[in-house]
Amino acid sequence: MRPVVLCYGTRPQVIKASVVRRLLMEAGPVVAVDTGQHYDYELNALLYAQLDVSPPDHCLDVGSASHGVQTAAILERTEGFLRGFGAGAVVVIGDTNSTLGAALAAAKLRIPVVHVEAGLRACDGLMAEEINRRAVDSFARLLCTPSAAATARMQSERPDAQIVETGDVARDVLESQLARLPSIDRIRPAGAADFIFATLHRAELTEDPSVLTQVLETLASLDRPVLMAMHPRTHAALEGHGLGAGSRGTLTIMPAVGYHESLALTRAASAVITDSGGVQREAYWLGTPCVTIRTETEWLETLAAGANRLVPPEAISTLPDHLAKALGAPAWDRDAYGTGNAGRQVADATAALAGWTG
Repeated sequence: MRPVVLCYGTRPQVIKASVVRRLLMEAGPVVAVDTGQHYDYELNALLYAQLDVSPPDHCLDVGSASHGVQTAAILERTEGFLRGFGAGAVVVIGDTNSTLGAALAAAKLRIPVVHVEAGLRACDGLMAEEINRRAVDSFARLLCTPSAAATARMQSERPDAQIVETGDVARDVLESQLARLPSIDRIRPAGAADFIFATLHRAELTEDPSVLTQVLETLASLDRPVLMAMHPRTHAALEGHGLGAGSRGTLTIMPAVGYHESLALTRAASAVITDSGGVQREAYWLGTPCVTIRTETEWLETLAAGANRLVPPEAISTLPDHLAKALGAPAWDRDAYGTGNAGRQVADATAALAGWTG
């Protein structure tokens, strides 16, 4: 029985890989490879402890670098690991440099590639994540889609591939961890009973000091407390731009938080303001209104449900109005990305591809 190699390297991928890994191991041999794209403890190793999963079997230790250098390092080191290994399939998740580099290494060695979270699209075809996901979708053998719209897109683009609408494995993990979340009183500052939880990390918001300043000033001017968990990229941007990383106005800047703490804050918040795809869906599943500071989102179903609203960075002055409308949104259906059994479907389809089943 040839092993399946599960490759990942960022915080969201560690989260999603945990459920896929566990279910695959029930059927056959699995080797977990962490590329090391996120190497900060709070963004990586802490998750293994919180999710109660074993550390990866191998770490490639690529670290931080430009897109080209990082992707090339992942491709080279994954190829070195896979060569002569005899893998039955390689599973990649999402749209990061780890996704593309590991998938390319496998494909060039003629190892079948499984893409979890296939079929998502953004209008900006030159966005790094969009380049990665479109490339992997173009050659993966098994495409595991999170929604009906993603399935239809793959059926149109890749009629030659095996397509399975699995739902989103991130929901599986969320549902399994709800009983383990810490008390919100252990996390939020005193006096912040009615608060907004914010997370910001994308390059579109952090690279330009004027954009980052406007976003932070708008958050600080809102009429209720805003708790922002500081992502290392945002912290580095603030320091690099000479803006300072301290709190201001109604905005309280917290250190980076773990997965459990982030879920607890999202669940307890009146609303969420973010640029994270993961946080958008977590807010959607937890019933918390969300405002996303981006020009678009790949998770269109959250918009259609009324759970999420978009505010382009250049229109950040309209954030208070959008937030008020989000706070008044009625309850929404939460099953656009499946009902929490995506991991089982991914594992079953991957096992069949790897030849583990008859």
